[in-house]
Amino acid sequence: MKRSLFILAIIIALLAGGAGWYVNSKLPVRDGEIAMSRLQAPVTMSYDERGVPHIRAENEADLYRALGYAHAQDRLFQMEMLRRLARGELAEVLGPNLVETDKLFRTLRIREHADAYVARQDKNTPTWKALEAYIDGINQYQDTHARPMEFDALGIPRRRFTTEDTVSIAGYLAYSFAAAFRT
Repeated sequence: MKRSLFILAIIIALLAGGAGWYVNSKLPVRDGEIAMSRLQAPVTMSYDERGVPHIRAENEADLYRALGYAHAQDRLFQMEMLRRLARGELAEVLGPNLVETDKLFRTLRIREHADAYVARQDKNTPTWKALEAYIDGINQYQDTHARPMEFDALGIPRRRFTTEDTVSIAGYLAYSFAAAFRT
């Protein structure tokens, strides 16, 4: 009996330790140095007591790259859900109750409009370069860090963000703001 309790206690301790390690590996980095590629100059990012990032950079591209990184670190799951909502892909990961929602957003063709919008853009403008740097920051975070726990729980595969995704999310937000005025 004592041996069984001892073995059970060891198993529970190992499970608790493993769970603690797993959760800790998913937490955002708030202190220390982070290596990012494609920065033209040093960038500093600090978080205030409310968890708001404050970024200092010598140029806009580095600023937007660090902002994308910070957003991914703090909000990657939310960003993924918004991307899937705008594309009509929520039911794939959250179940059949969202098929009607997916049908609505596929009918609105937000993704197709985003694709067309991106295709028409002048890729040499400061705005486009800022958007590309922002997307690069998101993807650099994804490439170098563990996915949030929600991704593991739902079995969501890693997928790089694109400019079309960001424009799709903006399209969804425009729709949701307009729909709110009718309610």
